[in-house]
Order: sequence, then C-alpha cells, then structure tokens
Amino acid sequence: ENGGGGNGGSPPPPPPRHSVCMNRILTDTNSTLIHSVPEPTVPLGGTSTLRRWRAPSRPAVRSADVPRGFGNDEDDAGGSPDKWLRQMKASFGCGGEPKSAKERLATFFPMLSWLATYDWRRCLLTDVIAGLTVGIMVVPQSMSYAKLAGLPVQVGLYSSLVPIYAYAVFGSSRQLAVGPVALVSLLLSTGLTMILESEGITPDNTEDYESIYATMALQISFLVGVCYILMGLLRLGFVTIFLSHAVVSGFTSAAAIIIGLSQIKYIFGYSIPNDKSLHGLLRNLFSNISEFNWKTFILGTSCVLFLMSTKKIASRYPRFKWTRAAGPLILTVVCIVLQATIDLEARGIPIVAYIPAGLPPFTGSMLFPVDIPRLAVVVLSIVIVGFMESIAIAKKLAQVHNYELDSSMELVGLGMANLTSGLFGGYPVTGSFSRSAVNNESGAQSGLSAVVTATMVLISLVCLTSVFAMMPLALLASIVISGVISLVDYNEAIYLWRVHKFDFSVWVVAFIGTLFLGVELGLSLAVGISLLLVIFESAYPPTAELGRLPGTHHYRNIKQYPDAEQYDGIVLVRVDAPIYFANAQHCRDKVQKYYQRAEQKLKEAYKDDNSDDKDEVQDVQFVILELTSVSHIDTSALHTLQEMCSTFRRENDIQLCLVNPNPRVMQKLVQSGLVDEIGRDHMFVSLHDSVHYCLGQMHSCEVKKRALMKDLLGPANRNKSAKGATMPHSMSLPANIGAVSEYSVAEENNDIEIGLEIGIGVDN
Repeated sequence: ENGGGGNGGSPPPPPPRHSVCMNRILTDTNSTLIHSVPEPTVPLGGTSTLRRWRAPSRPAVRSADVPRGFGNDEDDAGGSPDKWLRQMKASFGCGGEPKSAKERLATFFPMLSWLATYDWRRCLLTDVIAGLTVGIMVVPQSMSYAKLAGLPVQVGLYSSLVPIYAYAVFGSSRQLAVGPVALVSLLLSTGLTMILESEGITPDNTEDYESIYATMALQISFLVGVCYILMGLLRLGFVTIFLSHAVVSGFTSAAAIIIGLSQIKYIFGYSIPNDKSLHGLLRNLFSNISEFNWKTFILGTSCVLFLMSTKKIASRYPRFKWTRAAGPLILTVVCIVLQATIDLEARGIPIVAYIPAGLPPFTGSMLFPVDIPRLAVVVLSIVIVGFMESIAIAKKLAQVHNYELDSSMELVGLGMANLTSGLFGGYPVTGSFSRSAVNNESGAQSGLSAVVTATMVLISLVCLTSVFAMMPLALLASIVISGVISLVDYNEAIYLWRVHKFDFSVWVVAFIGTLFLGVELGLSLAVGISLLLVIFESAYPPTAELGRLPGTHHYRNIKQYPDAEQYDGIVLVRVDAPIYFANAQHCRDKVQKYYQRAEQKLKEAYKDDNSDDKDEVQDVQFVILELTSVSHIDTSALHTLQEMCSTFRRENDIQLCLVNPNPRVMQKLVQSGLVDEIGRDHMFVSLHDSVHYCLGQMHSCEVKKRALMKDLLGPANRNKSAKGATMPHSMSLPANIGAVSEYSVAEENNDIEIGLEIGIGVDN
C-alpha cells in the first residue's frame, strides 16, 4: 500500500518523466561532454541559473542586471531599411561620423583619394604602358561597336574620349576600362529600332532617320547617366543582386549569339535586315544568300580566326599575353596597308570611307525636349545590364588589388561617364570585360591609365581619322564577333546541369527567351525570373523542427540529425530568415504544422499504449521559437506572433516561448508590448535554458498533481488510483525517457529538491 514491492503488492508508479529528462540533460552535459560544452554562464539577471532576456520595462529600468540598450543598431542592422536610410543620409553628409572637407571632397571625387597616395616613381610607367595598350584596343573596338549600335563610327570614338576622362575623375575602380561594349550597343540598336518602327519611322520613309536615331541615342545616354547618379546618391547599388548568376549567364549567352549574327552581313558582304530574334536573323540571312561576296567572307573569316588565335595564345602562354591587346592593332595596320596599296574598296570590299576629324561637338542643346516615357524601357534595360556588367569586373579587380569598392559610388562614376557621353556626341558606355582584363594584365595601378587611353583617342580624332577611314567593315565586324564569342558561357550551363538542376532550368529559360523573343523581352523575362526567385525565397523561408544532440547543449534540425532527442509536450522551431509581411503567414503555418504533427504523435502514442500506467503527455504544452537567424521583424510579423500567442493560449493552453532575439528584434518586441503578453519569464538566451524551464514547469505541475491525488484518494486507494484514474488535461505527463524501477514518496520529494538545485523553480 505504500508503493513498495512486497508480495502481492502492485508495482510502484513511475516517477514524473520530466525529472528524468532534466537529469539526463545534466548527466549528458556533465559526464559525456561529447563536444566539451561549458557549464551555463552567469545569468543576465535574477538569481535563477536560467539565462533569460531581461527586457526593460516601459519606461526603461536602469539597473545593474538590465542592459542599457539593445546593442549597436549599425552593427546589427544587416540589410534592413534602417541601414539603407543611414547610408543614404551619409551620402548627403547628414549623418554618420563627422568628416573633414577634404574627406567629403574625396567621397565625390575618388581620383583625389588615389592621387594623395600615388607613387609616381613606381607606378607612372606601368600606368602609361597599360593606357597605351588599352588605347590600341579601344580605337578599332569603339568604331566596331558604334556600327553595331547603328551609329556612325566616329560616335564610338566620341564615346571613348570625354566619358573616359570623366570616369577617371569620378570612378572608384582604378583598373576598370570604360567605353562602348557589345551588349549595350545591341540593347540600344534593338530598342531604338523597335521604338521608331512602332511609330512608323523607317529609313525608307524618313529622310532624317539617322539624325532622329542619333538624337535619341544622345538622350538615352544622358538619361542613363542621370539614373546612375540618382541610384548612387540614394545608395541603390544593391539592386543588381536580384539578378541571379544563372539568369545573367543565360541572357548574355543568347545576346552574344544575336550580336554575332547581326555582324554576319559585313562578313558575307551583302545587306541583311536586322531582327530581334534568332529565327528572324536566320530567315533574313538566307533570303538574299545569292548576293554572297566571297572576298569579304575570306577577309572577315581570316580576321576572326587571327583574333581568336591571339587570344588563345595569350591565355595558354603567359610570355605572349601581349598578343591579346596587339591582335586588333596588327590587323588594323595590315588592312589599312592593303587598302592603301591594292585598294580593297575597288575590289568589292567595303570600307569605312569617312570619319570627320576634330573634337566631338557639344550636343547639350539636342537633349531637350526629351520624351522620358518613350525611352524608359531602353534606358532601364541599359541601366541594369550596364551596371551589372561593370560592377562584376570592378569588384573582382578591387579584390585582386586589395582596395575597397563602393558599389553606390561606382554608380556615380558610371553616371558621370554616360552624362558626359550624352553631352559630347556619344552613346551609353559601361565597363568592358576584355579591355579591363588587358588593362589589369598590363600593370594598371590607378585611373591614370584611363587618362592615357583617352588621350590616345584624342590624338586619333585630331590626327588619324583619315587613316582609320581606310579600315574594311569586315575587320570591324570580326572584332565584334571575336569579342562576343567568349560570352557564350556553355561551360556554365554544363556546371549548372551537374550541380543544380533548377538553376539550369532558369538558365535555359533565360537563354531561349532571349534567343527567340528578342533582347528586350529576353531581359524582361530574365529580370522577371530573378524577381520571382527572390519573392519565392523570401515568402517561403527555411524553417526547422529541432532536437537536442545527445550529450550536448546543441539543438539541430531533426531531419539532418535523426538521432536528436525531442521531448514530449515541447515543440522547438527555428526560423532561418527575417520575418516580415511577405513570409509571416508562412512562418505561422509552419509552426502550426509542427505543432499538429507533435500533437498527433502524442495522441497515437497514448492510444497505442496498452499498459495500465498511462503517464504519457497527451498534449503539447510549450512551443519554443528560436530567433537567432531572424535579423529583422516588422509590424506584420509582430501581429502574427501576437495572434499565434493568443491562439495557442486560448484554444490549446499552450505557452509560446522566444529564444535569443537579436537587439533590434528584441526592441520591437518590447515596444509592441509582445514581451509582456508572452511573459518576460518566457524569453530566453539559449534553447538549452528554455528546455530546462519548460521541463521544470511540467515537472512541478506533475509533482503538485501527484501530491493532490495522494491527499484526495488516501493511502488505501493510492495504488488503484495510480493505475486507473483519468488524468486532468493540465496534469498530463510526457513520454518516458529512461527506465525507472522504483518510486516512493522520498524520491518524489527528492525530485523537488533536484528541480531546485538545477535552478528550475517549483510553483508553491
């Protein structure tokens, strides 16, 4: 009758499972020490050994055991809107640390920064050599890309003069070579052609078509510059991260094919109407194949093979890396000599024929009035692609040369380059992969190399236009084709197929969409896919149900660690992303899913247990949210947490606990009053402490329940009631974790003492 094991007596009831769980946690930690986990540290406040958040009351209580703030907002802000607002204010000198006038001036004129520390004796020669090398490349390339853009060749030279000087002053990259590039030229050509065709303006029905086209190119360059500058001042340099690498690779690969096919007409020697799609270009290519010119084909093919050979030699043999930059110059000299000696034009090979000499005119008066809605799509596409192409190579070069690159200030540099290009007869420019690589390999140390390059273009415009006018058009086309072949990134497609099938499918969609829908629609499709991916990843953040690794304080995903221990009546959930309006509902649904799954497991375990002593917990009593990875929380998330807390408490008698919110999240919880609603005793620093607390609460509830049963039923009916009595809902027990053979009143009292010793309070 006393619970002993005498003859004919019933076996004693098992001890509360919660005390067994607590003993196992302490035993594992103190004896096994698989990961050498240290003992709990000094608590933030109070006398309990549980490390809870000590949230300040309103107004804040200044005491020794309450932190005086929530940490450094600037350090903990992450990528939140608050940090962006501070950076934007700093750009206008309205916030941040006080700066001297010299520092403020250097912020907007990065040239002053590197000039202040420039080693003239060591770096001057290498910068001059690098500038001359890039200048050799940029003259024929800029003329080729101008033809690709549908503009006269001198516009390409104009775009390589004043804009390069401007970037040398305002640009933050010291090795980036700015100027006309193939992809931007294609976007400009297809965009303007589409706009004019939609308005019924074509070369056949409009005499001043070229003038209208050139004016629109100037306006687009000016608007691109304005957009870049505004984005830089507003610290919007982060926008390009929304374009995934798979999307960018698929888009550029398809665009490179379209660029190459658009230049085939100069290789084949007959007029081929441009088209925005692959199938349209192929149809136009073969419709007039009878006009094929074998002379231009031989010259153009030979030039392409020669340029590709020099690139291959430069990449394979470091001693001959100079051939990469010298290739276009060698071909240019050879073709000019051939034109001067045997007259290629008279033999049926078209040449440039005329380039106006002199400096570029000031075209500011041609920019206004400007129809912004009419040009908005083309401007936006060039802004996105241009900055994306430029910042990729600029960051890589900055990393190689060990200096910091500010993406937002890089936008200002590119903006000034495009702004001056529109003011002085050019068209949109950006950083060039090929010329930047040559500039870096030639030893460029500062923006002085860009000044040398622009000076070479200046000399060419003043003195050498009659010489460059003898260049065959097939040569210009071969320079473009050889430059874009490397953009077809089939190796990336193979890599994505092997590593990540979903990213490969994204690559294919962007590639095929650009090929068959055109560059503009292809870019829109690529941006749309990237934004959908961002929205999807943001709206459905990763979550995990946690369990304790045996012998440690570590709690990990039970899917990754199936042996992790879980405790009946307690659900541990981790959210691995900021919680805000886009994903708050999903996070609540996931918590609800984990709760329902745990509840179902408990009911099945209770139903399947045929023993006389049913002490299992029949319901979940605690839901613990681990918020370490939650860097930001907004009002929608606060409302969701508040609703979750009240629903759990009202409908299921479940207590919600929060673990380790960062200072900014904790501040929002306090200001919203959610800390008081959840309960300050239910805010913890670590999962281990929260589990201690929850097990202690369940243990104390069990001890009181057993004491109440003992008083009500009396000593004579204790064994019978222990076997058959139905437990109240609030007094249910967790599943047995560990075997115990005997239990007595003394052991029951000992359980209470254990709970007190480990710092888990027992309600009296």
